[in-house]
Amino acid sequence: MALLEPKSKVLMIGALEHVGKYLTIASVMLGHFTLVLLPNIRNGDPAQNQIIEYFENIGVAFIKGDIDNHSRLVQAIRAVDVVISAAGGNRFSIEGQKTTVSTNKKLKLVGTTLHRAPSLNSNKWQSWVKLAEVYPVGVIDVDRTHVLPEAERKLEEYRQMRRLKDQSGVPYNHVVGGFFAGEILGRFNSQQSQLSLPLKIPLFGNGNSKVVFSVEMDVGRYTILGADDPRTLFKTLYIRPPENVISLNELVSLWESKINRFWERIYIPSEAFMKLYNEAQPKEKIVLALMHSAFIRGDQTNYDIDPSFGVEASQLYPHVKYTTMNEYLNRFLPE
Repeated sequence: MALLEPKSKVLMIGALEHVGKYLTIASVMLGHFTLVLLPNIRNGDPAQNQIIEYFENIGVAFIKGDIDNHSRLVQAIRAVDVVISAAGGNRFSIEGQKTTVSTNKKLKLVGTTLHRAPSLNSNKWQSWVKLAEVYPVGVIDVDRTHVLPEAERKLEEYRQMRRLKDQSGVPYNHVVGGFFAGEILGRFNSQQSQLSLPLKIPLFGNGNSKVVFSVEMDVGRYTILGADDPRTLFKTLYIRPPENVISLNELVSLWESKINRFWERIYIPSEAFMKLYNEAQPKEKIVLALMHSAFIRGDQTNYDIDPSFGVEASQLYPHVKYTTMNEYLNRFLPE
């Protein structure tokens, strides 16, 4: 009887970020030793302390340090096979991506990676470390998206970061998960959805552009599976579950069918959207530019995933039961 290949050991950077929590939980659930890099095991934030306590209860290991503490980072990397970065979730800037670049350099410096994967050039096995960039631009593929001018400059900085990663020689994969359902839809509890929302709802564009919604726990599972899979090496893992590729019109209709209530849809055409954009503060413009790209231009889904640069998660892992938007909306119905 053949022995099963041991699971890789995972280092999680940014475990307290929105998506980082789910990546960490998924890593443990899928049987990986999971090490989390934290500046402080306890801090003054009760919500974060609660997450840390939950991590402790499910068996997460911790190492005190951060990406700027070289010796601790090297120590952490030497203890694992795979590094996943979910850091910088709220920083849409080149500074926010220094996590990835500096981590790449230190991974290359360490040279003690243990994860075994088939070589791309031969049948021999080689050691490699993979860094999955999940956040902050996981809603789009920066190499296949163009946004409004001010945000486009920021995206170009991210593209430069990717090119540096390519040149570093460190094996990696990117993860593009679309909109995170918990951030976009999870703000409404059942009471708000039933009683407080107006009968009018604004929709960007004509409401027909297809976008992708992913439930965070599914993003976690797919990312961890992809991090241990040579088929994703040097590629982008797109999370595009077919039943979650949906337009805003379709999403609203789905919700209306569940509550037997209809909303008047107020469409915001491109001209009106641009007025909002031009009057917005710089930080707001970044978010609005992503919305314009997705909901008006349709940039999340207006290209096919070619095997030369990417793979789609639900096709790669058909055994994973993902949460559909139809199922996800049920959690907001009154009991």
